[in-house]
Amino acid sequence: MYHHTNAELKTAARNSLRGHWFAAITMQLIMIVISSVSLGANDSDSVISLSLIINLLNIWLDAGLVSFYFKLCCGQGGNAGVADFLYAFKTHPVRFLGNYLMQILYLLPGTILYFIGIFIASVFFLAGSDVDMLMLYLYGDIDVLPEINLPSAVLAALVLFIIVLSVAYLLYAAYISLTYSQTTRILVDFPDLTVTQAYRRSSQLMKGNRMRLLGLQLSFLPWALLSVVTLGIGFLYLMPYVGCTNVEFYLDRVQNHS
Repeated sequence: MYHHTNAELKTAARNSLRGHWFAAITMQLIMIVISSVSLGANDSDSVISLSLIINLLNIWLDAGLVSFYFKLCCGQGGNAGVADFLYAFKTHPVRFLGNYLMQILYLLPGTILYFIGIFIASVFFLAGSDVDMLMLYLYGDIDVLPEINLPSAVLAALVLFIIVLSVAYLLYAAYISLTYSQTTRILVDFPDLTVTQAYRRSSQLMKGNRMRLLGLQLSFLPWALLSVVTLGIGFLYLMPYVGCTNVEFYLDRVQNHS
């Protein structure tokens, strides 16, 4: 079966966005404004409370964005607009919350092992340092980091261990992220599926296509760098471009999945 190239997917995304850039950019601006609300809080309790509410809201708004891009990519642009933000609230909102919790659950085993490894390495570091002086440094009472009295070979082994552990965790997180990257799009495309069914389907769709999706995401890196140079303004163009391309990728996978 024919798989569209990254260039073809991106061209299809730009064609789908033609005539709808204003609506897409408006929706992205709304997401940015909502995500920034907690920055105006004055105390830590307010920041935490607002962050939890905003994170929860963003889960549902993100599903609305996916619904918006689906309409554009499927030739239903006339029905697409800011009202799509309400999509998740109208179609089993608990499913999208469950999707978010499942993402955390799938990452949990690797995260636990990672922090256990860091804890073990920290114990070795502490064994070779003056703990009292280290605590004073951490509390800011002294400015000089206490000397770590460990043999150079042991110290090098610990540093190497932390590097290898960190790289392994990043690879694990990338694998999980790529494998289950299509779950939100599946939940939007198939409103009657459960979260676990969406995860299984995403795993099937991504079998043999993880590196293909990774290459597609990396192809936006020059645009991201350009967006940084423009003080973030370029991201208003880039985010709809990426969002629409991701839906095009999903549709291509569905059409070619046996």
